[in-house]
Parts: sequence; C-alpha cells; structure tokens
Amino acid sequence: MGANETSRPGPWRNEIVPYLVDIMDSLNKDGIEQITFLKPTQVGGTECGINILGYIISQAPCRVMYVLPNKDALEDFSQDRLQKVLTSNECFHGKFEATNSKNAMLRYAGGFCKFGSAQSPTDLASWSVPVIVLDEIDKFPKMSGKEASPLKLAEERTKNWSGKKKMFFWSTPTLKTGHIYQLYEAADVRYEYNVPCPHCGKMQPFKWKYVKFDAHQPATVVEHNTHYECCYCKGVITDKDKPDMLNKGRWLPTNECEGQPRSVAYALNSLYSPWVSFGKMAAEFIRSKNDPLLLMNFVNSWLGEPWESKSAVMEADIVLKHKTDCPMYVVPDWCQLLTGGVDVQKGYLYWQIDCWGPGITSQRLAYGKCIGWDELEKVMDTIWTGEDGKSQYQVCIYGIDTGFRTEEVYDYCWKHQGVAFPVKGSSVHMAAYLRPTNIEPRMPGRTPLQLWIVNTDQYKNEIAQRLEMPIGRGSWMLNADCDLEYAEQITSEHRVMDDKGRETWKPKTSAKQNHLWDCSVYSFAVADLVNMRALQDVIIDDTPMEADAPEETVLPEPGFTI
Repeated sequence: MGANETSRPGPWRNEIVPYLVDIMDSLNKDGIEQITFLKPTQVGGTECGINILGYIISQAPCRVMYVLPNKDALEDFSQDRLQKVLTSNECFHGKFEATNSKNAMLRYAGGFCKFGSAQSPTDLASWSVPVIVLDEIDKFPKMSGKEASPLKLAEERTKNWSGKKKMFFWSTPTLKTGHIYQLYEAADVRYEYNVPCPHCGKMQPFKWKYVKFDAHQPATVVEHNTHYECCYCKGVITDKDKPDMLNKGRWLPTNECEGQPRSVAYALNSLYSPWVSFGKMAAEFIRSKNDPLLLMNFVNSWLGEPWESKSAVMEADIVLKHKTDCPMYVVPDWCQLLTGGVDVQKGYLYWQIDCWGPGITSQRLAYGKCIGWDELEKVMDTIWTGEDGKSQYQVCIYGIDTGFRTEEVYDYCWKHQGVAFPVKGSSVHMAAYLRPTNIEPRMPGRTPLQLWIVNTDQYKNEIAQRLEMPIGRGSWMLNADCDLEYAEQITSEHRVMDDKGRETWKPKTSAKQNHLWDCSVYSFAVADLVNMRALQDVIIDDTPMEADAPEETVLPEPGFTI
C-alpha cells in the first residue's frame, strides 16, 4: 500500500509483518463481524488500519466510520497519516476526492470515511455504516458526554447491516477492566501467532519468559547479550532467525468455539516486531523493572498485556508482609531524609513520619495522633536516632491537610513556613503530581503562603505499586512494629472506574478510617518538593572518624501512637 512510516520505508510488504495479514484479511471473511486486536506498540497496528481503509477505497468502496480517542488524534491520523497515503499512491487516483474532503470526512467514489472523536457523542450519531474502526479504545472515556459508552454508540451505527457489518476494535491494553481486554476475553475465538523453532521446527508463540539475559547487568550491556530460548529444545534463537520464523508462522486458536464464530481476537507482544530486537526489549525491562510506573508501561506497551495490579484491592495482611526488621522510632541506615504528613480531623491531628532513600525507597518511621497543634509541633521537632545509635535525623518538611480547620492550618503553616506546608487533594483530574497556588496576596517583604494541590490518585497508585515490590530498594515498607490497625487504614480504599473511564481511589466502606492513608500521600507529596527522587547512593569513606556523642533522643510520649 503506500510508503510506510517506519525504519524500512518504501511500498508495503506483507513479508515484513506477516502476522498482520490475517487481521487485514478478516475484512473479507464471511460470518466474522467483530475483530479485536490486543496489541503492543511498534508492531504496525496503525498501518494495519490504513491498509484496511485503503483496500475499501480501492477495491470495495462503502461507508466507513473511524473513531479515535479525541479530536487531536483524529486530526493527526487523518491529515498526517491516511491522506498522505491516499494522495501518494496511484491506486487511489480518480477514486479519492481530495478537493471534496476534509479531515473529519474523506470522500471517495462509492463511499466515505467519517472520522469521530470518542469524546463527542454527536460524532458517533446519525451515521449508518457497515464498517466501523475504533482505534486505541482503552483511551476512550467510559461515557461519551451524557450518552452511553462510545463502544455501544458505535455498534449502533452498524445494526442496519446484518450479515455485512465489520467492527474492528484495537488498542494497547491498560488494565483488565479496560475496553480492549474485555473484548478480547469475550471473543468467540482467540488467536496467538506461532512460529517454528529454527532448530527443532516445533511451533510456539513468542513468550517473554523465554527471553534470556542477566537482569543484574546494565541495560546497555543486556541489549547486546540477550537471546531467545526455544521452549522445547532449549536452542538459542537470535534476531537473525526472526524474519524467517515470522514468515513461516501462523495464527492458532487458544480456545474452542461451538459453531461459526462471529467475533475473533488476536494478541501480540513486541517480541514479534521486526523493529524490536530481543536485546532492546530486555534493556527496556532493565530500565523499567524498579519503577512501578515504568514497569506498567512495559507490560502494556511492550508485552501487550493488561496491567494486573494486586494493589487495586489491597489487603491488610499483604501490607503487613512489608514489615522490615527495623523497629518503630529508629531510622534505617539507608535513610537520607525524613518527611511527614498530617491529616486534620475535627478532634485529632493524625500524623506520620517517613524515611526516604535512593531509588524512591521508603519506610514508615512513626505514626500517631495529637489533640492540639503544640503536640504536633513537638512530634515534628523530635530528633530521631539511626540504627547505628549515633546518626540523628529530624523531619525536614511536612504537609498538612486543609480539608478541616482550614484557617488553623494556614496559621500554623505560616508560623512554621519553610517546613510545614498546607496541602489539599485535587477535586479534579490533573496531569501533574502536584501544583502550587497562592492563598494570600503578595505583600512587600513577605513571601505569600502557598497551598499545594496534590494528585492523590497518582500518589496512591504509586504507593500501591511499590507495595507490590519486594522489601528493599524502591519498595514502600513498614517498620517492624506497625500494627494491624495501621495496615487496615492503608487498605481502606480501592481503585474503581469513574464515569469518564478513569480509575480513582474510593473508600471500600464508610466504616473504615483512612487517615494514615492520607498522611502517607501528603508525606510522599512533600518529599517530591525536596527532590526526593534525585537522592543518590552515598559512597562510604572507610577512614575511621571520632564521632561526637549524640544528644538524647526524645521519643513521643505514650498516647501519641494509635
């Protein structure tokens, strides 16, 4: 079909990505009405859509609706991708009516392609079409305005074309609750692409677990020292073997279906991509494995799998497994700074102090509740001792929630400016982790107090994901004395999908307290204000030094802890 926008320019060649042939051919397979493509990035998914549209325009003109997540994606795909193909290939000359078209409506002899945005119900209404393509549907909102799901609205467009309709759904997955994985699981037949081993000839799908490399080596080394291992003969498979394997491969069903299937689903990972080497994929894993957010992207965009987070519904017993041997009130050796979070309630001030070290490693130092502001000040001014019995630490910054007793919080933060910061969870979706806003006018000789708006969902996501990591670097850990009540507060919420298709944290039940969960978020947020993520490992100088005698550590009085 036309020049493809990859590292291998020139006319389209099926032999480069043979796994796309069956997906494209499904347009002409009798009885098949719904085609789902669960895909990673870099496997030619966009070109697959362009080729299907190109075939329709050139060989079987009809009405088509092509739906993308938003208007920007619509404009980019239509103008910068599809129309370039239609104007640069001779097979469309005399068929594509460029002068009678616009980005949202491409006209051609015998039909048209209407583009729609999943965010606009009007784009998805009033058009009856036999072919509909929904691209990157996991980026679609759950609801389109006040109307039903855009998936359902789109399907409505084809109901008058019984026996002739074709509905294509494809996307990189997000979560198991996402649109694409739900469609994949519901398909009558699900296929995986099997390739022959160059040594024993046995057919097998490419699986991530058979990529062999040393996970302790840096990414730059791993990229050049990785191979694939046959799951049958254990033979070494290299990138040079991949093109021949792909061309000899075929899609095989993973389940059985009674009768004629009406819906089929295909799934791939980036190991199949001719543009991604085994080593490149292993290197990406090395760069991602210690950061839950990057790891989630690796699972979605490289493995083509939904992120299955155990933390979506956290349980107290799981959290308690993250207790270290370091007791309450003792700072671990790796710690480089302390931060605090305070949740203000009508009768109490709940507080938590956290230890932070390189690699976004954290551990709870202490937690409790106070009756008044003087008690809180005493807690935050406490000098804490390290595991060596000599090192001393003090909280360098803490965030105080402004949801209750707002003016009291502002007065306290003004008196402790530079150390105590007022914070508030965002009531709307925001892209950044946190952002400041002035809460008093600028005055000569006085720095205005700033309120920091916190993306609570983002911080809760990261805490939950770091709880899935084993105890050690990068993990979110508890001290040895954290009790069940603490763990129950940390697990008082779970992630649910809102009406706009975004996952947000909500209480499991109104009966459970979540004060220390909120304290954890505020402590994490202010840690970002002091650039906690940039902490580096300290190189220890073994030269003996005579240490000063430490001052006596002041521990919280009885009644502070919960």
